[in-house]
Amino acid sequence: MTRRPLQLRLTLWFTLSVLTVGLLFAGITYFHLRHELQVEQWERVHPENPDFILHGTYSAGEIDDIAGHILHISLLISLPIAGLALLLGWYLARKSLRPVASINDQLQQIEVTNLDARIRTPDADAELETITRNINELLERIEHSYRDNAEFSARVAHELRTPLTLMRLQLEEYSARIEPGLSENLQDELQRLEGYVDQCLLIARAERGQMEVKLESVDLPSLVEDVLEPFSLLAREEGRELHWQAPAPLQVEAAPWLLRQILHSLLSNALKHGKEEISVQLKSTENGARLTVANPIKDHRSGGTGIGLRIVEALARVHPSLRYGTSVSDGQYCAYFTLGTIDRPSDG
Repeated sequence: MTRRPLQLRLTLWFTLSVLTVGLLFAGITYFHLRHELQVEQWERVHPENPDFILHGTYSAGEIDDIAGHILHISLLISLPIAGLALLLGWYLARKSLRPVASINDQLQQIEVTNLDARIRTPDADAELETITRNINELLERIEHSYRDNAEFSARVAHELRTPLTLMRLQLEEYSARIEPGLSENLQDELQRLEGYVDQCLLIARAERGQMEVKLESVDLPSLVEDVLEPFSLLAREEGRELHWQAPAPLQVEAAPWLLRQILHSLLSNALKHGKEEISVQLKSTENGARLTVANPIKDHRSGGTGIGLRIVEALARVHPSLRYGTSVSDGQYCAYFTLGTIDRPSDG
């Protein structure tokens, strides 16, 4: 069951409270009036002889008419009162929840790149100030934990570089004594491990905000084609096809090396975890460009470290105007990123 928004519930609660009080007051007035009319004796001057005073009581019919008329008027008045209560309740609920909306907006702006941001609610009540303080304390713990984790990953990666380098030097020195096939396999494994170390260092730099991004004008289709060329050969070796669609020359403001790394990681992931053909599409949008890499996925249990996509996420966060996302539908995996501000070449 879908729960109604808090603002609507507060508005309805306020309106019902006003109506309840109004109807209760009308009911008390109605029964009190009936009682008073039943016990009250009236005195009237005789219409023909002013010297005579007439005494009597109200009949049941007269009492019903008088009390019913009062009740009818009360119910008619309650309709505009209900409308005013609804509007006033909506206004009060919205004003009361404004600090909550502000907190929510500020939380949505916090990402890995600005974990030092804190929630500010200068006009909040004491209860919300307590919640805000607890949220800020939680954000501080998350920031310290995240920074410590990134620094630890960077230290581990640096520590691994030295023994891997020594192993490579020793392997090269004693390569003549080792069977060629075994030596080649060991070299490949060392290269793979060194690649993991470099990737971990790249992630750590991006997540710690130590990566300088310089934007320049880039012909996006040309850049993508340069990256796709070796991957087309790899896909062909696996009996797969790589389809590439692009518009006319498209200029964007971007960091070329960063886009190359992102696209390289996406294509590597598509080759390793995908099957059949890989589709790469570049489209011009109203506010920029959208690049999509899509392919059918293998069994979800296929192995992998997830470092490649972790790199994409980390680099996408540090690149201005770049937005990255993924989706899975009917066994089709789609990774995409969008770039803003495009300078289109003039026809002249």
